[in-house]
Amino acid sequence: MEIYCCESYLPDSGNPYLCGDPFETQDLVNLFEEAGINYALTIPAPEVPLPGWAPTNNRTLKEAMDQFPQLLGCCHVSINDGDAAIEEFRMCVEDWGFKGLKLSTAPSETIDKLAATAADLNTPVTIHTNGSEATYPRIAGFAKTHPDLQIIMEHMGYRYHMHLAIELAKQYPNIYLGSTVVAAAEPIVVKHAIREAGVEKMLFGSNAPWAIPRYGVAGIRRLGLTQEEESLVLGGNFKRIYNL
Repeated sequence: MEIYCCESYLPDSGNPYLCGDPFETQDLVNLFEEAGINYALTIPAPEVPLPGWAPTNNRTLKEAMDQFPQLLGCCHVSINDGDAAIEEFRMCVEDWGFKGLKLSTAPSETIDKLAATAADLNTPVTIHTNGSEATYPRIAGFAKTHPDLQIIMEHMGYRYHMHLAIELAKQYPNIYLGSTVVAAAEPIVVKHAIREAGVEKMLFGSNAPWAIPRYGVAGIRRLGLTQEEESLVLGGNFKRIYNL
């Protein structure tokens, strides 16, 4: 069974969450190999630059993808760049083969344009969830406005808004749940969500390197799912949603 991760990050080299510097792309790939993960949707992490290290961006992610085919690019752009952000996203998908977009729910014309562009490009978006309750009506708005846009809710509302995330996944056919962090920390919650929303709505995510991927995979495998259900969560759903 091939395992696909729906959320991981390529941070700058001085990663404060791991022991020792520098942190290189090979170290990220080593975490995947240790967990048996074959492919991982990977997001550049320019929001956490550290002194002395250049932040990662879409270009450095593309360079990492060229070296490590296990990495599937997920574009991350600055909404402050306006229409230039839209063009960068298009380039990442059309020229560089990126598979996804990290999308914010902040009120912004640029974000609305990014969502529309993602729908036009048939490119799924991944959205961070857990904090403000205002996040969830915004996600519902994306789903209603762009019914063909596939939306993955990272962390599935963890920890205080999981009920909101599950309800959205039940209500909208184009909204899915990402088990990032939850599978490792509280796997029984993942099983509850599967029973509520359906196994076809759940994707495995590791959140590497800020969580240890092998714990997330182990969490899924300890749920007592059928072989078919486990196969869908660990890879089948990802492959369907991302047209692989």
